[in-house]
Amino acid sequence: MDEELLAAFREEFAQGCADLAIAADLPAARRSLANLRAMADGMELAPLQSRLRELEEVEALEDLRQAAGELAALAEGSAEPEEARPVRTLIIDDSAMMRRMLRGILAGDPRFAVVGEAVDGAEGLAAQAELHPDLTLLDLEMPVLDGMGFLAEWALAGHGAVVVVSSAAHPGSAAALEVLRRGAFAAVAKPSGALSPDLAERAGAEILATARHAAGLEA
Repeated sequence: MDEELLAAFREEFAQGCADLAIAADLPAARRSLANLRAMADGMELAPLQSRLRELEEVEALEDLRQAAGELAALAEGSAEPEEARPVRTLIIDDSAMMRRMLRGILAGDPRFAVVGEAVDGAEGLAAQAELHPDLTLLDLEMPVLDGMGFLAEWALAGHGAVVVVSSAAHPGSAAALEVLRRGAFAAVAKPSGALSPDLAERAGAEILATARHAAGLEA
């Protein structure tokens, strides 16, 4: 990340945190949070984005004021080497084989750390609440609660970015457009090249590239 740009971001973000710390009332605190979220989104800083999303659910003014120092500290740590800040990733897919395959794809970049797995959307929401991942790889066709249902709940109180990895959501399809409308970062096809290793390899490379983009990492 460009050091000059990062320095300018930190200065502006620190001022936003200072405004949050002295917010006169809850609406003022909410406005400060929205400004901070916009800055974090612009810089694609996953840890800050995740924490700010959590704070959107906080109702107590004093708790929001006290969070200002934590947010400023997170911003100051944003220049640490990326290897020291692995992208905490959750995989949600009902296929054990596909979960292993996605783990293998992410293993191609040491900046990712898979911190949990879930076999359906309901289990995925519970894992989200417990783990606060920076990134979630989500299947669509699952029992109990499917991917669309997961996205509906995640949009209200979820964490991090979501990349849909599904054979039902090829880029440009109606399903892909719908998951984007529901807040997913992107939709990519599953590696389905059992008869074509080259196809599977190319799909894996696309998934990894999309995951990097969603996490704000350089290729």
